[in-house]
Amino acid sequence: MLQAPIHTVLALRSRFLQRLQRARLKRWVARHDAALPAAMPERHGKSLYAAPIGADGKDLLAKLIGKWGHEQFDYLIFVYDGSRFDEPVFSRCTFITEPGIVYQFFKKYLTPERCNAYDYIILGIEDVDIDDFCWPRFAAIMDHNRLDMASPALSSHSHTPHRIMYQQPGHIGRLVDVIEVFLTVFDARAWPAFRALIEDDYNYWGWGYVQLAQSFCNFKMGIVDSETITVTRPPNFKQECQNEMKRFLRSHAQYRRARFCSYGELQPAASHPDILERRAQLQAGVRTMSSPLTHHQQGMI
Repeated sequence: MLQAPIHTVLALRSRFLQRLQRARLKRWVARHDAALPAAMPERHGKSLYAAPIGADGKDLLAKLIGKWGHEQFDYLIFVYDGSRFDEPVFSRCTFITEPGIVYQFFKKYLTPERCNAYDYIILGIEDVDIDDFCWPRFAAIMDHNRLDMASPALSSHSHTPHRIMYQQPGHIGRLVDVIEVFLTVFDARAWPAFRALIEDDYNYWGWGYVQLAQSFCNFKMGIVDSETITVTRPPNFKQECQNEMKRFLRSHAQYRRARFCSYGELQPAASHPDILERRAQLQAGVRTMSSPLTHHQQGMI
């Protein structure tokens, strides 16, 4: 009898494990939601955006600040390449100028003491274009669904190896077991749990952290398909990142890894007028961005 090609066997195994993961998470989220207090916590009205930015990211950062403003946001920018940010648009940002790598900055400077005064902690990277991303709509969906960690979906023009991140047109959003960090939002009360996952002296590029966010941190996570961003450059794969991820995951083998799957739908925050408008557009088939990938490729089935 001919043996099935190894890639076919692996694909079947992956689908089987995804089905188990979905069933497990559906049971978990029912218990999780039932235990939540009925009232939402009081909000401060301010969020913190933190990102490592060099010379190549200045224009996209300026666009983000121009769209979001300062009334609801503070900006903590880690300048890793010594670039100057003298333009007026950056005048109210806080800059930390020193060599470093992504998660090295996040661990060192996004301390509980710094983050406690905010509603949300937003991790960014320098090659993200925010498209027509609307923060009030996004935050309303995140709050309504009581998410600990969330991200807008990626437009079809984006670069990522993780297909689950691409926009699923016609949906408000999906409950997922993994979120790749491009422009990723944490409820500030949940941030310390993720920060505890970040190692002090290793794995500065952060590969593998998001694979354990759900199980290690007990997070309810979602990708909001009604809002998109665009990742403008392909990732730079480094062998050291692969090696560090393998070491990190082995050292946390007691925690369940993500299977890059979705297991439920996010509900619209109907009380926000912008949400109602976007929902009507989706139901009418108006799609500002679409993904070239099938449902299976995006982890929907």
